[in-house]
Amino acid sequence: MSSGLNSKILKYQRTLGMTVMEGKGFYAPNDMSLAPNGRIYVLNRSIDIARGMGIRICDSEDGFFGSFGKFGSDPGDFNWPSAIASGLDSQIYVADEYKHKIMTFSPKGDFIREWGVYGKKKGELDTPSGVVVDRDNNLVVSDTYNHRVQIFDTMGVFLRSFGKEGSGDGELNMPWRLSIDLDSNIYVADWGNDRISIFDAQGRYLKSHGMSGSGDGQLFRPAQAVSDSSGNIYVCDWGNERIQVLDKEGHFIEQNRGESQVSPWAQNFLNVNNEESDARDKANLEKMDIPFMDPRDRHEVSSHIEKYFWAPMSLAISEDEQLFVLESNRHRIQIFEMQSESLIKQ
Repeated sequence: MSSGLNSKILKYQRTLGMTVMEGKGFYAPNDMSLAPNGRIYVLNRSIDIARGMGIRICDSEDGFFGSFGKFGSDPGDFNWPSAIASGLDSQIYVADEYKHKIMTFSPKGDFIREWGVYGKKKGELDTPSGVVVDRDNNLVVSDTYNHRVQIFDTMGVFLRSFGKEGSGDGELNMPWRLSIDLDSNIYVADWGNDRISIFDAQGRYLKSHGMSGSGDGQLFRPAQAVSDSSGNIYVCDWGNERIQVLDKEGHFIEQNRGESQVSPWAQNFLNVNNEESDARDKANLEKMDIPFMDPRDRHEVSSHIEKYFWAPMSLAISEDEQLFVLESNRHRIQIFEMQSESLIKQ
């Protein structure tokens, strides 16, 4: 089992994206969704609200298909968008933490509706920061500051909820992103409790994985967890600047801190901008022997070594079982092939 960069389960394939506030690229991406039609919807929420906030549409082969959404106060405008999901109806759903609302768009980005009311009662929201669509095309929403998960239909009608504030079994502390496995179980990134909590489709608690720390299998402010067809669990260990792979029982298999190379979009830019390319070469972004103030501080280390993850925020698994890892601070997506343990042992 590997705990370094030479992953056995995760094999680096390629990188998508480049840093731009407008147009072909990403800027401070916060979440992504892989749509059934092969499109990738990337949610950006830069503090430069005039240019860096909105959704970019691309695919895994470097195609770019435009963008939509903007900062504003009108219905359908963003204030602080936090999460995005593609529905079985092909519609796009966006959660906005500041507005305490869920917004619906067509696949091309046409605004359809928004709903949500701030509050603590059933059906009300306080800072929704995760959204995923279940097999019935209902929306499962992380109601973060209410320390619970709520389920609505696509029109915003409340169906049920689960979780309450705490650290015991089935309790949550500021839940972040969500995912649903092939058995319809719901994986909750239990951010404040440094663990992944798993519930069945009705919200009954099943089990949790992880504990606070930076060692193998330990977590620090996890952002998301997703499960593959073999039951392996991939955890976006945001606070530790890494991805961890666990088996279905939660046992540590390996970690990966990032292996990115320059994306085709970025390389095209460098090819026609010689000054930028020369400056990049002189910067030596692959330098590994940096005298860090604290080499145990993974945030400091990741900020200096370009291949490493820096603020990994979101995970997604494609139909052909590739793992997509979204990084906010490096404005890109790293793609990995996922190899089964049975294949590795051969």
